[in-house]
Amino acid sequence: MKREKPEPLIEARGLWKNFGGKQVHKGIDLTIHKGEVLTLMGGSGSGKSVLLRCLIGLERPDKGEIWFRGQDITKLDEEALTDVRKQIAYVFQYGALFDSLTIEDNLSYPLREHTQLTDKEMTKKVKHALGQVGLDGNQLLFPSDLSGGMQRRVGVARSIILGPEVILYDEPTTGLDPYNTKQILKIILDLQKQGATSVLVTHDMSSIFAVTDRVAFLKDGKIRAEGTADEIRKSDDPDLHAFIHGETM
Repeated sequence: MKREKPEPLIEARGLWKNFGGKQVHKGIDLTIHKGEVLTLMGGSGSGKSVLLRCLIGLERPDKGEIWFRGQDITKLDEEALTDVRKQIAYVFQYGALFDSLTIEDNLSYPLREHTQLTDKEMTKKVKHALGQVGLDGNQLLFPSDLSGGMQRRVGVARSIILGPEVILYDEPTTGLDPYNTKQILKIILDLQKQGATSVLVTHDMSSIFAVTDRVAFLKDGKIRAEGTADEIRKSDDPDLHAFIHGETM
């Protein structure tokens, strides 16, 4: 029986990006498939986070295209990108919560901005989102009342509250203890079971191989290697081997 080819959801085609005279991307091509967890890995300065931000329009490539749902988002203005960002969510590295707002108000913020829900409906949505990250009952607390790991999980809850199709994670487990790392990875897998597509940027090798379906390795402005977690582990590429095993590149 012929295996069905996964459906492309996002396609980056020939991306070039320069920062301050440094060429970060040199013609990157990448396809993200519907329902997968894809990890972007590479050394510091390899352009992983820049690529992630390009996928949601927070950075614009100098050349190239990014196709999502039949449109090249690099050509969209900020107003049109707002609609894209309802479907592609970005989880910032440290949660990026509003310190002066309660957890409930932090999560309600995108609902007030982008929906016509009543207060009662928003309260129900907030409860459900916090439940998905194991933090229901913390609605009236402030971010400063929570540990760093809990703040990260609230950041995930806020990102998913509009029901996005794609979730982009920028270093989601950096600096977390083993318990909270495990909780974040569980959330990623639980959301995948619900149909979400996820793209991770991380240096955490255990995280990569615990949750990812596919890995793209960035080096020298291009994707040097791409494959399943098992294929990447078994690769004979010397730079990839050095990166995975923590050797000097």
